[in-house]
Amino acid sequence: MSPTAASSAPESVTDRVERAVEALIGERGLAVGDRLPSERALSDMLGASRNSLREALMRLAAHGRIIIRKGGNIIAEPAAARWANTTINDPLTPFVAGNPGFGQDVLEVRRGLEGQAAFHAALRATPEDIDLVRRCVDTLAEAHDKGDAAAESHADAAFHLAIADASHNAVLRSVMSSMFGLLQSSISESLDKLYIVPRTFERLSEQHQALVDTIAAGDADAARLASDTHIAFVAETIRTIDEERARIERARALRATLSRT
Repeated sequence: MSPTAASSAPESVTDRVERAVEALIGERGLAVGDRLPSERALSDMLGASRNSLREALMRLAAHGRIIIRKGGNIIAEPAAARWANTTINDPLTPFVAGNPGFGQDVLEVRRGLEGQAAFHAALRATPEDIDLVRRCVDTLAEAHDKGDAAAESHADAAFHLAIADASHNAVLRSVMSSMFGLLQSSISESLDKLYIVPRTFERLSEQHQALVDTIAAGDADAARLASDTHIAFVAETIRTIDEERARIERARALRATLSRT
């Protein structure tokens, strides 16, 4: 999608709510460690449904702006996350956006980072962490059922970042959070291609559920294997689709050349 088309797209309810929460943080001068108003209060204050509010809060959490906790959502924008965003995400975004082939590079990095995140999440996740990961899975399924591709890719990225959160490794979480834009772009591009293959969503859902189950069971090795298996499936399926498309393009180009001779 071109920048012009993207900028002219109508703002979703979740986009509006996310901006409103950001504005509220600024207006009230809330700092790192402060708590946001309750979900009920925010919902009434912003005139938004609980579902839209929760999706907006998960987006903010994925960006490292807040930390979602059962006792109340906390403002969080650690210096490490700001540094990583400036040094990792910002320089790479134009290259990734302009060259879909970078998707395989992102997947290679994701495999290393997310495997470690899953491993440590299985060792350290609290019941609250696991509850958040499960909520991300539910949000992902809801977005898919609605046919909202943008919300689905965002929810998918939030799911993987929630696992990084559950690892309780601040550096790992900050690096993955800084890559959120790359992660979401990679997932969006992946989903566009993966859904060409029948029953892809079912297979991805099974892989996500395996990740949740192994983390909840505290089985670190199985969690890392589940993460590696998921990323390997995505990478191999996309590679096969790209190769098939390239083969078709070569055949089409050859036919066009022969027809002119």
